[in-house]
Amino acid sequence: MSKRAKIKSGGVRFSKFSLVGLSNAVVDIGVLNLFLWLQPTREASLLVLYNGVALVLANVNSYVGNTLWTFRGRAEHNRRQTTLFCLQALVNIGISTGIFWALIHPLLVDTDIPAYLVGNVAKIISVAVASIVSFFLLRYVVFSRKRWFKGRL
Repeated sequence: MSKRAKIKSGGVRFSKFSLVGLSNAVVDIGVLNLFLWLQPTREASLLVLYNGVALVLANVNSYVGNTLWTFRGRAEHNRRQTTLFCLQALVNIGISTGIFWALIHPLLVDTDIPAYLVGNVAKIISVAVASIVSFFLLRYVVFSRKRWFKGRL
């Protein structure tokens, strides 16, 4: 494959990943806002719990979208890829939750900014950062044709 074709292929793959990511964001932000609407709170630990549930559901959506569309030609649906995808999802959840907590905690404790606004701004920032990390993990580890560590990964 020529360098130009590789760049084009990578751009198409990133575009597909971005569309799946957009649907993940709709699930993620939608679930968080549903919780905030059903049970409003300024308690940081409860917001982190809401965020965690939203992230798990978004990662399920991500698995379906990325295996069936974005990385369809590379998806093997085997134990190795499923395990690596789950590990990637845990990294994604960890990064997103850490950033979310770091942003909401001081704002909820030290200001009177409405919780829905704090939660949504923190969610958008945390999702953006975690999504970039996820793309590279999915592309170069989970759905890579290269086997790392002498075929053990």
